[in-house]
Amino acid sequence: MNTNKDTLIKQTKDAFFEKFSQIPEIICVSPGRINIIGEHVDYNNGLAMPVAIDRYLCVAMSRNHNRRINAFSTNLKDMFSSDLDNISETKLWHKYVQGSILEALGNKKCDSGINLLINSDIPMGKGLSSSAALELSILSATLKIFSIKLSDNEIIDRCQRVDHKYIGIKSGKLDQSACLLSKENSVFIIDFNNSSIEYIPIKLKAASWVLIDSMIKRELASSKYHERVEECQEAFKKLSTEISGLSNFRDINEEMLFKIDALPINLKKRVKHIISENQRVLKMKDAITSNNVRDIGYLLRESHESLKKDYEVSCKEIDYLLKSSEKLSYWHGGRIMGGGFGGSTLNLIKKGYEKEYIKVISDLYKKKFGIICEPHLISFVNGVETIDNISAN
Repeated sequence: MNTNKDTLIKQTKDAFFEKFSQIPEIICVSPGRINIIGEHVDYNNGLAMPVAIDRYLCVAMSRNHNRRINAFSTNLKDMFSSDLDNISETKLWHKYVQGSILEALGNKKCDSGINLLINSDIPMGKGLSSSAALELSILSATLKIFSIKLSDNEIIDRCQRVDHKYIGIKSGKLDQSACLLSKENSVFIIDFNNSSIEYIPIKLKAASWVLIDSMIKRELASSKYHERVEECQEAFKKLSTEISGLSNFRDINEEMLFKIDALPINLKKRVKHIISENQRVLKMKDAITSNNVRDIGYLLRESHESLKKDYEVSCKEIDYLLKSSEKLSYWHGGRIMGGGFGGSTLNLIKKGYEKEYIKVISDLYKKKFGIICEPHLISFVNGVETIDNISAN
């Protein structure tokens, strides 16, 4: 169930006061995100088309006088307290909190500690970037409260360092970029080779976006995600010895494609996905610009086939949801979304058929696997918002 953004902010403020007996100085709220197309290309310097959605994580924060981090999660009903400089915590969400604060502070020396409370309606572990929203909210609130100025690219870089240094996930920058930079009623193409961004208005009046959560949890740090990253690095290294001046998989043109055939079969399949997915991003731009739901749906389906067969990041439950959807006339297309190995499907549905689609697909899925899936109707929203709560009051 989605909580209205303003309601979530008020709930977070009230919970903070109840927990810490003080009014929070800063409120920061980050949306979750989906990725329409361009999956597993961010760490390969490719193209992606992400957008923030109307599911939010809210952080309330104030300084304290004992150089300690005191953090409470309303969702997990868990509290921890640690020295500001101590990064010995073992729980995952503790590491996100500490890493985000320390990356925000950088080399800045401060005498204050931090009290913070986290409240979210973004489903965790479902491919909607709850972790990126957590990093961005905490990091942005910390920057604001200690008057530290960073560019958007620097903020994204520091969030990525949280993943790499504290969590042990070799992530790209897709999730943080989407949650920070999105604009309402637009999608954007991000080029991870040079960090350039192009916004594209989206006006699909005849169709709706529906997420179906398979309820199959994925844990990227312990999955085959890292294996895919390493396979891509190995493939690029091998191709670089065969193709002079290769700086990016996107440099590979049709005349060079035969070079890929010399790769081991698993690496060949990974490269095939990366090249075709980058092309699909550009085709999706044209489809969205022309409001062509048929082409959008086709590209979504094509992307899933590539992610399933060439990148091998799907699972039987996700495949069943999509295969069953193909039989429905009002389903334009869909694919697995996020890091893979579970999570959610992204579906484009003819306007007016959202409830019917959700009921039909939910019944089929429960009958097949005995699992009650979780549907989400979504809309596209602005990125991270940071509020000076003291001035606002």
